[in-house]
Amino acid sequence: MDQAAIHPDEAAGAGRAATRDELLRWVETIAGARAQNCFEISGGNRCQSWGVDVAGPDGRIQPLYLRYQPPRPPSAEPYTVWREAKIYAALRGSKVPAPRLIAIHPDVQAILTERVAGRAEYRRIEDQRERVTIIQEFVAALARLHQMPLENLDIPGLVHGASIAECVRQELAVWSAMYAEAGRTDALIDLALGWLAHNVPNPPGLPVLVHGDAGPGNFLYEAGHMTALLDWELAHPGDPMEDLAWFSMRAVMEPVPDFAQRIREYGQMTGTAADFDRIRYHRVFVSARVVIIRHRNITGQPGNSIVSRALNRRLLVAALAAANDVALPALAPMQVPPTAQTLLYDAIIADLRHDIAANSTDGRVLAAAKNAAKVLKFLRATDRYGQAVARDDHAALLALLGHRPASIEAGQAEMLTQMRRGQLSFAQVLGLFAGCVQREASLAAASSGGLASRLFPSLVEEHPNNV
Repeated sequence: MDQAAIHPDEAAGAGRAATRDELLRWVETIAGARAQNCFEISGGNRCQSWGVDVAGPDGRIQPLYLRYQPPRPPSAEPYTVWREAKIYAALRGSKVPAPRLIAIHPDVQAILTERVAGRAEYRRIEDQRERVTIIQEFVAALARLHQMPLENLDIPGLVHGASIAECVRQELAVWSAMYAEAGRTDALIDLALGWLAHNVPNPPGLPVLVHGDAGPGNFLYEAGHMTALLDWELAHPGDPMEDLAWFSMRAVMEPVPDFAQRIREYGQMTGTAADFDRIRYHRVFVSARVVIIRHRNITGQPGNSIVSRALNRRLLVAALAAANDVALPALAPMQVPPTAQTLLYDAIIADLRHDIAANSTDGRVLAAAKNAAKVLKFLRATDRYGQAVARDDHAALLALLGHRPASIEAGQAEMLTQMRRGQLSFAQVLGLFAGCVQREASLAAASSGGLASRLFPSLVEEHPNNV
């Protein structure tokens, strides 16, 4: 039932939608058997995914994974399900553990792969030895991926003979176009993209296939071992240090034991020590990508959007500071009394926790209650601290520019112009952004839980083994 060799034209299928039943009939045609079971799987903000069980020729159930991307308007964004299918096809037969591609729908953006056993919630592993084993196996898989020769592979964006630097610039062009397409400016993104363009690393060696979103949450594990790397949507030819930057980004959300030691082990497996300066560069690029995705208003739960915006803007500033050896100022907590509405917010949040979430086993109800609570906590903080945040943001711009701008956005844009003219230093501009993102993070702190204070893990081991 293998039809993975079909490679439709990317321009086709972009405008046509397909129903679940239509897609299921296609799966049955490919499998040559009726589906015994079909259930929805979380597929991200823009895709729909289902687990489908079909009976094989010998009567045994074959677990399949169906992924579908609904139509979208023409865009600067190149990432589609069909594009991802080319990555799966290129990985077939390699030593990299990834689901096997079975078929590509000829008319709509849908693909069928095997459904690998396992779960993705690395943070839920309680056994410390299992946590170490699984993350070491992930690092080993990443090392094998980066050791694959690209010469004979059909990888989207691959230009034979291109250097690592040229591949990075190609990615920068893609994400700069995606940012520009939004039609709205964001001075922090402008600062990051400008810095990235002027500091592209140019290491020796050949480009590798970069996963593009590697780390906890994008691999499966079962019975104490990793089973597969998932979600190859952003894969591209580039710098292997980018995947280590993605790894550190995902380790912010799902911490891993002894992160610095894992980076050292990667170097031992590949025979080349990790380049910390390049990882720091790509931490900026990785963070900028995530902030651009949010800037483009990709749909999602409002509560998660609040947490993601605050976290990733803070991480972007931290990444820029680390890459430039800039010490960022720490702000004192704002001292603002509760408002008349604070108790009302508290009461509604308590109702969501005790009267709704605690009395329901419906997953949709629990998810909706959790999202609503995040939004209400943010609104409570905005009601209490919002005016003080705006006041302090304006005051910081006044101190730097010498006058009060018409708006914070206008002031930040003027600040960047002055930096480019040499009237302000990069450290001054970054210091102002540091204050802004810290104040913004304070509004989202209660919604963010443990993420409110997380930073990138250290690249240097505190007690390295001398081996």
